[in-house]
Amino acid sequence: MSCCSSSSKSSHIHPIKDLFKVFKEELQHHLPIATMSVAMAIMIISFINVFFEHGIVACTVADMHSMTDHVHDSCNHTSGMDVLFHSFHFIHILFATSGTMLTFYRYSNSKFLGVFIGAISALVFCTFSDILLPYTAGSLLGVNMDLHICFSSELSNVLPFLFIGLLNGVIMSKSEKFLTEENSLFLHFWHTFISALASIFYALGHGLPNYYDHFGLFFLLMIVAVVLPCTLSDVVAPILFARMIQKK
Repeated sequence: MSCCSSSSKSSHIHPIKDLFKVFKEELQHHLPIATMSVAMAIMIISFINVFFEHGIVACTVADMHSMTDHVHDSCNHTSGMDVLFHSFHFIHILFATSGTMLTFYRYSNSKFLGVFIGAISALVFCTFSDILLPYTAGSLLGVNMDLHICFSSELSNVLPFLFIGLLNGVIMSKSEKFLTEENSLFLHFWHTFISALASIFYALGHGLPNYYDHFGLFFLLMIVAVVLPCTLSDVVAPILFARMIQKK
């Protein structure tokens, strides 16, 4: 797409007159989608648990038993669930970065700030959603969970996905087709769905393979682990910063 004039560039920008109203409208659209994403992710996990009971899950449980005397300083990549967690966690970073940037660019034209917010938001909220909150959920269920933060120990794996997410965000922001509410909801669905899978795979691979013993409560805790950080990343943070720019 060729470069637009400054007037056409700003044609997609939505003025933030009533911040509470904007949050309310965005959350009403995003929360149901995020909740259904968690439900679908648990359904997929259940299929994996049944059809690979003597494969992925059995391998994971065996690996967890073999690590009882060790602190998980470096991730056990022989664990099936841990491999799946890392795959979805890294992809989650890509989706979160692009999604945050697109929401921000719906309300602001500040390119540099959009890139900055996209990067920081993804690193912070993906860590909370995929690692810290599932870790807390397992601990609340009385499980001795294992803590592993990829950003601190696997930065070389994190950065490529972060970079591509930023690149995608910049490229998509140049087309008004990507800056629509419909596209924002579409990306939010995939963002929350991938986040849900990453969160659940982390919980299962780092101490909670028998999640079905606490199925109802586990579902509620995973909703919190996914919906809260992803909504903050996709909705609250970018709109707040865009509002700050508009006030200047």
